[in-house]
Amino acid sequence: MGGKEDGSTDIVIAMVAQRTFLRMTFADSTGPIHHTPSAASANATAAAHTPVHAPWWLDAHLDLAYLHLGGPTVTEELPDPVTRGVSLPALTRGDVRIFLGTIFTEVGTEAASTPWGYRDHDDIEGAHAAGVRQLEMYEWLEHTGRARIVRSAADLDACAAAPAGSPPGIVILMEGADPVRCPEEFEWWHARGVRVVGLTWAKGSRYAGGNAAQGPLTDMGRRAVEAMDALGILLDVSHLCDESFAGVCAATSSRIVATHSNVRALAAPVERHLTDAQIAEIAARGGMVGLNLYGKFLAAGRAATLADAIAHVQHVASIAGRNCVGLGSDFDGGFTPAECATGCGRPEELPALTAGLAQAGFTHAEQAAFAHGNWLRTLRASLHDAERGAVSRMSLGR
Repeated sequence: MGGKEDGSTDIVIAMVAQRTFLRMTFADSTGPIHHTPSAASANATAAAHTPVHAPWWLDAHLDLAYLHLGGPTVTEELPDPVTRGVSLPALTRGDVRIFLGTIFTEVGTEAASTPWGYRDHDDIEGAHAAGVRQLEMYEWLEHTGRARIVRSAADLDACAAAPAGSPPGIVILMEGADPVRCPEEFEWWHARGVRVVGLTWAKGSRYAGGNAAQGPLTDMGRRAVEAMDALGILLDVSHLCDESFAGVCAATSSRIVATHSNVRALAAPVERHLTDAQIAEIAARGGMVGLNLYGKFLAAGRAATLADAIAHVQHVASIAGRNCVGLGSDFDGGFTPAECATGCGRPEELPALTAGLAQAGFTHAEQAAFAHGNWLRTLRASLHDAERGAVSRMSLGR
């Protein structure tokens, strides 16, 4: 979840209040637990570059379990599409066939009363329970035939090959590792399906400093990185502060990704966004950067446009190459569809991104790579690495 903060305490507090208001609104509605050229010129350019078959999407960051627990259910059409854009029907309409679904937990006294909250960093069991609650929600989606959890490269490829309208594939991403009671417990979470982990959300964790609560990679954090490497769990650096980002890079030579992060040079100069050096480091390790569509992460002090989103993609591509950038929308991650880049605030509006990339000179193949191909390649490589590591451990009798 990226939109609830930008690195300042005031923004964190404001976004928590907004999230509480939205949750109360949903709870009252249904019960269970979204400088361009002239329009004619833009349309003509887009038509010239749009593929006959628009690409399907792999979104590297959606807080689906958090949204479901806060209500209304993600399995049905939304009663109020103004305040929220993400549901399984909306993802189907947007042709989002695979996504990284988060286990998002939040620390703090205000959050502690929510299904995803826990009191403080000493509330180890509370954090664990909040994480398990969301894990079980993804398992429920799979058991009821509404989705498929991606545990292997074969699962990933099967979801990619499935026809449009099939149940989506979910790669489980833990956003903030406090639910993991000790580094040794990563093995248990991996066995339950977790394949990507970010050590912290904005407010920091027992493992690392966050972008709104800076600090180093802790001793426990170094042990966590070692445990994740042994299991082949992919490390998401999105919410790490600069000090902890450097600590992770010193602790491992493995692949890292930023599932939902933008460019610091184009946005506010805060540690929520990536420096050019960090982008280069991610690329050098075979990783990826996912474009976050929250407006305040795209432009400072004004409403963000589609052109701003494309500028972030181009900036990452200028450093890392067009094969190292994709989508990590963070739709509904503490903000409404209207607070995203104009005209791109919900899954059904994602074709606007490929049209914008076409205007920027991306070929049809490069548009498809941004939409799904780059993330598919990176996740497949990570899953293959994990499978080879498991075979190696078995041969050694570990």
